[in-house]
Amino acid sequence: MESYLQEVKNFRQKWPNIEFVDLIFTDINATPRGKRIPVSALHKLHKGIALPLSTITLDTKGNVVETAGLGEELGEPDNMCFPIADTLMPTAKEQVGQIMLSMMDESAHTPNPLFIRNIVSEILEKLHAKDQHPCVALELEFYLIDRKRGEMGALQTAINPNKKSREKDTEVYDLDGLDDYADFLADLNKVAQEQGLNTSGALSESAPGQFEINFNHSKDVLRVCDEIIIVKRLIRQIANQHDFDATFMAKPFSEQAGNGMHIHLSLVDSNDNNHFSQQDGEPSNLFYQTMAAMLAQTSDSMALICPNVNSYRRFVPGAYVPTKADWGENHRGVALRVPISDSNNRRIEHRIAGADVNPYILAAVVLSAVLASENYTKDQCPNPLSDDAIDLPLRMSEALDQLERSELTPYISKEFVDLYLACKRSELAEFERAITPLEIDWMLHSA
Repeated sequence: MESYLQEVKNFRQKWPNIEFVDLIFTDINATPRGKRIPVSALHKLHKGIALPLSTITLDTKGNVVETAGLGEELGEPDNMCFPIADTLMPTAKEQVGQIMLSMMDESAHTPNPLFIRNIVSEILEKLHAKDQHPCVALELEFYLIDRKRGEMGALQTAINPNKKSREKDTEVYDLDGLDDYADFLADLNKVAQEQGLNTSGALSESAPGQFEINFNHSKDVLRVCDEIIIVKRLIRQIANQHDFDATFMAKPFSEQAGNGMHIHLSLVDSNDNNHFSQQDGEPSNLFYQTMAAMLAQTSDSMALICPNVNSYRRFVPGAYVPTKADWGENHRGVALRVPISDSNNRRIEHRIAGADVNPYILAAVVLSAVLASENYTKDQCPNPLSDDAIDLPLRMSEALDQLERSELTPYISKEFVDLYLACKRSELAEFERAITPLEIDWMLHSA
């Protein structure tokens, strides 16, 4: 309590113009939900705030998924939520701050086992007990787009603020393109620094109006995930201030590159020695065991890290998006890439997820493979770029079925997996009931 009250005191002294604070709670899709309170009420938050348990199961439109069993059937019970340390910070709105919340049970003493951030915390405790400390870095892609929709509601690429024309050319790592968006990027960087985010900056990506923001490696995995929630909200706020919209859809444009979110993982001991390397600099047995475990879990976990119908539209040939459970060194076409590095920085880059993934779920999936690595041997790791690599499930329905049959539950609880399946099958059923303009165009007179 004392540390939180001190955090509030420091915040109010540093940001005296802030009048309101947004209390942010993330649902199963990692969408920020919550309440706005006067800054003068912040000190009361150490006692917790009651929120309906069903808020975990809100769908992409913000509706409670009743089939998940946490809504009316239970009488919409409340659970207690508490502030997450070091997430009290300003936003891009001058008079509004924000703080993130984590959910406990009704008694307010035990972390709620269905809240995915708590699941990640539990996995980390198990790894730390083995003197295994994950060090992760994330890369997040997004598009700046026109706020105006095109024909039949289609998304449109951004109007370049310098050239005054619609973006249409692909120029990877285009520095001049960054200059065209200098005002947006400067404001983004300014507030990111004020928020204390561990970002190393943005670069132009492989499609018109697409950018990537990179985060530095950190052993504070939960903080890394928290910062993805924070930075997505920040990007949207700054984009709106510059008359853009921003999207983290996995595949917003059918003919352009999708938005990915890659996670880099290394594993160190308490002295920062890399578990993935031997003393002679060669890869360790644990490196190959972890690689084998990750590859074995890729298909089972596909539904967790590709959460929407649109997620699967990224997986097209020639787009540097994996379609098989394979790995390789310095190769961007594989599911698990080993980037160029020295032995101290040997790491695995997990390249499957899109930018629409819940970062806590992505972390849980990757870290669960580290836990599972003890069940594999070095010899069980397939060869790089193996022709025998299995195909990933590339339709949402197939991925959900595979998740239901999976053996992930020793690491990610069956209760959470069942909850997730109920939510995602509800969303998929609603999507499949919708009649699209394309099928009308195809079938109106041909059927």
